[in-house]
Amino acid sequence: MSKIVDSVIGLAMGDAMGVPLEFSIRKKLIEHPVTSMLGYGSHDVPAGSWSDDTTMTICEIESFNKNNKFDYDDIMKNYIKWVMNGEFTPTGELFDIGRTCLKAIRKYDEGKTNATKCGSTSIDSNGNGSLMRTLPVALYSYYKNLDESSIIKLTNEMSSLTHGHDISKLGCYIYVRYIMFLIEGFTKEESYLKIKELNYSSYSMESLEAYERILKNDIKNYKLDDIYSSGYVVDTLEASLWVLLNTNSYKQAIIGAINLGQDTDTIGAIVGSMAGVIYGINDIPKSWLENLKRKDYLMDLALSFDDLIVPKIKDPVLGSSIGDIIGSVYEISDCKTNKNFNLFNKYDRFTDDTVMTFAVTKSFLNCNKNYKNLKKVSVETMTEIGRKYPKCGYGPSFLKWLLSEEHEPYGSYGNGAVMRISSIPMFSDNLEDIKKYCSIITNLSHNHEESIKGAESVCIVIYLIKNKKTKEEIKKYIEENYFKLNETVNSLAESKKKIIIKSLDTARASIQCFLESYDYEDAIRNAISIGGDSDTIAAITGGMAASYYGIPNDIYTTGLLYLDDYLRNIYDEYLKQTNLKWE
Repeated sequence: MSKIVDSVIGLAMGDAMGVPLEFSIRKKLIEHPVTSMLGYGSHDVPAGSWSDDTTMTICEIESFNKNNKFDYDDIMKNYIKWVMNGEFTPTGELFDIGRTCLKAIRKYDEGKTNATKCGSTSIDSNGNGSLMRTLPVALYSYYKNLDESSIIKLTNEMSSLTHGHDISKLGCYIYVRYIMFLIEGFTKEESYLKIKELNYSSYSMESLEAYERILKNDIKNYKLDDIYSSGYVVDTLEASLWVLLNTNSYKQAIIGAINLGQDTDTIGAIVGSMAGVIYGINDIPKSWLENLKRKDYLMDLALSFDDLIVPKIKDPVLGSSIGDIIGSVYEISDCKTNKNFNLFNKYDRFTDDTVMTFAVTKSFLNCNKNYKNLKKVSVETMTEIGRKYPKCGYGPSFLKWLLSEEHEPYGSYGNGAVMRISSIPMFSDNLEDIKKYCSIITNLSHNHEESIKGAESVCIVIYLIKNKKTKEEIKKYIEENYFKLNETVNSLAESKKKIIIKSLDTARASIQCFLESYDYEDAIRNAISIGGDSDTIAAITGGMAASYYGIPNDIYTTGLLYLDDYLRNIYDEYLKQTNLKWE
């Protein structure tokens, strides 16, 4: 899953969980701990409402998404819109703002100084108002691979919009680097050790002494009574790390954070952002997510930010192959699982879905852009490549076709043709050619009407994606021309169908998995979650999702490792001829 989505939603959820309990006394929470989402309480707002922590984070991301950079003046103007008009809030009204933040925003609005000089430099102005909104800096710094001096500069400047003292800036920097280590793949414990090893020479001795319990001691081992949950930035960071290091799930972390009392929304937000990176959005209880205010808006905001800063390649071929690889361990196992599973594991492998996808791709490459002989070339290429991998899980009928010298179609309505067609739209620039080439490739073996229809529908989806159609437009086209999409991913997962092997069933399920997703990884998790022929469903879904969202660099790089040299050479040739580029 996108770590940007995971962390942003994680932050907003932690914030919302803490809002009703802000200013609560710890002793009372120990006696009667909160374990579920509440509404109203301290601020008298509905359940799922987030506070200034999330709003100010939104202001920064909204500005970045508009300008493709951190424009401090524009960010301050967003803060003003929030204060004056209630923009960027869950309810349309401002109900929570810190005094130091408000003073800085007013200072800017009055034109008294530039944006990065608005934050107070007084030692008495070290609340957590900059720490709570620094997540975008961590995400940007990691994905743009900033050097250390640039990370420090950006962090200090962002903090100084409202909090200019070194103690606040250092707290933000520690948090930023901790998040970055988590995204890089280090455990929460390893990440904690790494922040202790950083060079803090650009910060004052006064500020370093303030964070001694974090940087010199082991915050995890402190007793509850020694952990303070006030709005002081040092207390907030200590409490957040303490909770995170002493819990083992998103739910545990947030419950632990909000039951500390006092500044529960901010501690919840900080813990939520870190726990989101570690455990992912799928570890957040569904009942919480369902009640999170403006969830779709937050999701779209995070995805837009993701699109701007995370390198991706919109390639249906490797997108399909990676889906196949991830789904390979679940094939025909009736493994109806939740979406929270390790994406890659040591038993993953490519199967016939990948082999035939690459074979079809190679067929087009071998035609040298003259597709009049596509049928003949495809039979030759699919046979040659398929026979190199005789034990990749072919269906009995297709294996017989592969090993035969006649290569006659056998009237199957299974999904063996749908799984191999994701590259066709990469060699076609109009609807008529898409349909023609898809028919040729499908009819080689699966010449049943349903097979042709299923394969064509998936090809058309990728074609529509290439032509910048929205999900709503795609769904409408498929329903008007192919079949209704009236089952959700959840209903498919709950279905008693054990194996989806029919062409139309597979195509319909895969398209639904794509339509309900919010990024490439989520689409693959949707596909695996419904059970059945998991490698094929994930492969087909992956081709569409990769075309729409792009494949994140880390998933792309890992997927390549599963290909052998022969398939890798085909892939390299394909990249060269199609001129695909990272965005």
